[in-house]
Amino acid sequence: MLSEQYLMLHRKLAEGAEGTSTKVTLEVIAATLFCTERNAKLVLRKMQEKAWITWRAGRGRGNRSVLTFLANREQLLQESARQWAEKGEYKRAFELLRTYGNDIRTNESFVEWMNGHFGFCKEQEGEQSKDSLRLPIYRTIESLDPADCVYSVQSLMIEQIFDRLVNYDNETGRYLPAIAHYWESNDDGTEWTFHLRKGIVFHDGTELTADDVKYTVERLRRGKRNGWIVRELNRVDVVTPRIVRFMLNKPNRIFIRFLSAICMSIIPKHLAEPDEASYWARPMGTGPFILETWSEERLVFHANPHYYQGRPHLDTVHIVIMPEHAIHYEVSWENLLQDPDVRQADNGNDEVVTIESSEGCTSMMTWNMTKPGPHQCVLFRRAVDLVLDRQGMVRELGEHRLFPARSFIRDKRTLEYQEQYDLGLAQSLLEQSGYDGTPIIMGTIANHAKDAAWIKERCADIGIPVIIREERMDTILRPDVMKEMDCIVHALVLPGEEVCLVENYEQDSSFVKELMDPGLREWVMECIDGALASPDSKDRFGQLKKIEDRLRGEAQILFLAHTKFYAHLNASYKGIVINRLGWLDFKQIWRV
Repeated sequence: MLSEQYLMLHRKLAEGAEGTSTKVTLEVIAATLFCTERNAKLVLRKMQEKAWITWRAGRGRGNRSVLTFLANREQLLQESARQWAEKGEYKRAFELLRTYGNDIRTNESFVEWMNGHFGFCKEQEGEQSKDSLRLPIYRTIESLDPADCVYSVQSLMIEQIFDRLVNYDNETGRYLPAIAHYWESNDDGTEWTFHLRKGIVFHDGTELTADDVKYTVERLRRGKRNGWIVRELNRVDVVTPRIVRFMLNKPNRIFIRFLSAICMSIIPKHLAEPDEASYWARPMGTGPFILETWSEERLVFHANPHYYQGRPHLDTVHIVIMPEHAIHYEVSWENLLQDPDVRQADNGNDEVVTIESSEGCTSMMTWNMTKPGPHQCVLFRRAVDLVLDRQGMVRELGEHRLFPARSFIRDKRTLEYQEQYDLGLAQSLLEQSGYDGTPIIMGTIANHAKDAAWIKERCADIGIPVIIREERMDTILRPDVMKEMDCIVHALVLPGEEVCLVENYEQDSSFVKELMDPGLREWVMECIDGALASPDSKDRFGQLKKIEDRLRGEAQILFLAHTKFYAHLNASYKGIVINRLGWLDFKQIWRV
């Protein structure tokens, strides 16, 4: 792209702003542009035609030419970034900004344009006008396999493609029919039978049967991250093509809730079993959207016209995978479903409505109890706990942070939280711990970089140096990377119900599980088994609360803040719901 070549030359050869002249040889220009001298002449000629430069060739041996830069670099950089973005090359666009935009103020205007570029639009296909939604995400989607799903954006994509036997409504606590229309269990919760709907078809037109359910569930046992969910499964019986039965080794009163988890999404045996590698390159399910494109840059979904719960209102959803560092530019889906003129209006404009989810997430710092270091001393961990002024954190960092946290789940007691911030006691405990000044290595991802920086400042108040290692989500989950961290700042999307808490303690790659004191794990499993065997919801929570209380009491986990998902949207958008994952439910969205 010619504009990028101009930026390359300016960065290498110019010593000032526009109007700067420099003496240079054609050989140097060719080397700067990584091309031949002949091609360098063509590039210079094109730039002259656009009046971006003047070029006065040197005459005779040893006389250098004079190159004068005339073009507005900020304008060229922004135009180049836009051109790449419009082609879907968002990573290239932001890389341009990082490479050439450090000393010019183009980022704000580009981000404003990006927020207008995303959102709702009409796409023309022949004579048909189709409703499309384009949204950014900041994590690479490495897998769409429900059995290996570990974070919320991945779950959101999987929900578009697949369905489960039942759905769980967090608002009402009710189980809703999905693939199964009826179910029953025996008295102690060791035998569960599900009756499947007729006529549900996968995206290739093949009808779903009990064999697909059996294959899906048994596949979880093959070393998958979410294999925890079938830990006590004895066997799966196909009673008829429409009836499937689960036999458990131990009582589980909420096994139906397990079956509504994302990792229990039903996959087609006839497609996945013969060639998994080929199937997972473009997976098919029974869900509301059909995956058409999946690359490093984007996912494109089209509406499933035969979806058994009703065709989505949207025709197409474009999910754009942004470079993770671009999250710092704050291009956010929460700002996208507005017209540009509405985004510039007052907050009091009655065309803007605010929606929020009933759930949120909880941020925390989890100590790595599998790694040697000063944090192995409980006095040291309690000192760090006492130096964290959570009220101050919520006040200073703001955004979606609402309340200080002392628990995984935000409930009525959250508002009764009593701050335990005590700088003097923290200093005293630190001295008692025998701390020798060793720096703490703190891992995090871009989403929680502000929290990590805030904690680093607080630790410095009592003389604890902190080194922050910001990783991508896919790298921080790697065991070799995780074990290098003394602690990790992260967050959990935890609706207030039991299975999410069990998942938190049992799922492979869960920070809470992987960093937990190995000596606690057997006790934790006993608490979980006791909870699942109880028919009483309060008793189940009580059993699980014992685990949390111990982790908090020993300061193995330092809870930080409860956040909430919300967005300010144009009133012309209908069917907008923020789901339990903090994202939009694509199936319901439409526009007047």
